[in-house]
Amino acid sequence: MKRWLVVLLVLLALLILIAPGIVGRLAEDNIAQNIEWAEHDSPGVIIETELFDRGWFTSEGRHRVVFDGVEFTDAADQYQAATGNPELPSLIIDTSLDHGPLPGGTPGIATTYSTFQIDPGNGQVIDVPGQLTSRVSLGGTTTADLVIEPGTFDHEDARLEWQGVEMNFVSNPSSGAIAVDGQVMPLEVSADSERFSIGATTITADQTRSAFGFNVGTVDVKVGEIRMEEPASLVTIDGISLTADSSIDDDRVSAASTFAIDRIAVPAIGDVNFDMDIAFSDIDAASAAVIGKALQDAQGSMDPEAALQAMYPDIEEEVETLFRRGFSMKMEQFDVTLPQGVVASRIDLQVPPMDDDSAFDWSTVLLNMTADIDVRIPGPIYEMIAMMNAQAGSLVAMGILKQDGGDYVMEAEYAQGLVNVNGSPMPIPMPGM
Repeated sequence: MKRWLVVLLVLLALLILIAPGIVGRLAEDNIAQNIEWAEHDSPGVIIETELFDRGWFTSEGRHRVVFDGVEFTDAADQYQAATGNPELPSLIIDTSLDHGPLPGGTPGIATTYSTFQIDPGNGQVIDVPGQLTSRVSLGGTTTADLVIEPGTFDHEDARLEWQGVEMNFVSNPSSGAIAVDGQVMPLEVSADSERFSIGATTITADQTRSAFGFNVGTVDVKVGEIRMEEPASLVTIDGISLTADSSIDDDRVSAASTFAIDRIAVPAIGDVNFDMDIAFSDIDAASAAVIGKALQDAQGSMDPEAALQAMYPDIEEEVETLFRRGFSMKMEQFDVTLPQGVVASRIDLQVPPMDDDSAFDWSTVLLNMTADIDVRIPGPIYEMIAMMNAQAGSLVAMGILKQDGGDYVMEAEYAQGLVNVNGSPMPIPMPGM
């Protein structure tokens, strides 16, 4: 009996004296994984570790989130001109990790408590009234709750007022899973006689990092009323919504998204609405990943326009593979609602796969693909455009638009190198033919 008592005491000593140091290292590694993951998903955003003091039962860390990529060059210049601060604002995160035998009172690797400060760019930090509480499980999953209390910040004649933030995050860098659910309460910025406000924003996302380096899953974002007020004008937006759903089956990715802007009240124009519903199916995931990364790198270069123009030779093989394997794109809705009516567009594009043993040729792609495009323009809108642009007025004479009651429509079909517009065939030139 005494022997088992000694064993238990030794195990207890190991748990109390040795385990905290081990889990402290594991917690530190978990933070490093999350930093690497966040930087991968946010080009131009850098998370600097200013200190990490790993203790036996508790550790302390400080990280700074800075915007240092070329994506923010213009913003940095404008910010410096407006404020005189040499750098863009940065976010300082101070974290305390509790990784004793039972961190936070329940089993796990560590419980962390983070507070925030904002450095406006001049080193004079501003406290943010809130805290992020997170817990790292033995399996590496981090569950975090972010609560930012309501507050205000005044600087000279400008004021920022926010109603708070409540967000929940669940992530696991090793599996690539991340889920977000929460709400950013309304906030308002005012200076002199100008005012900008944005209503409550809800965010729900459940995504997983794919083997191809990009995330798939669902996203749902809803933004409340937006007001941009100046002495001579007022622009309001009732709301913005975005939904997206993507998945990978074998090595093909499919994605669908909707985007809507509800009632933009524009002076001298009136109320305008936008609605879009688009879906892609059976896209080669590996090629899409390479092309997407190249586009991201080009947009983050010192001269994005030149980089975009020069990038095609680097991705030519991937583009050919994309078209060789085939895909489809359907835009079920692209509507712009104006006071005079709704300009409605629909597109259905089908690119069938090519034989694997055949040589790639763009003429073959164009001959095999099919497309349908439908456009409907209310008469008053077309007449207004025709008055402003004489070339637009000739579209009816050319047969590209035809009158259908009070509207002007285009019904175009493409197949085997021939475009049929409103019943009239229009052959198009083919590369190499």
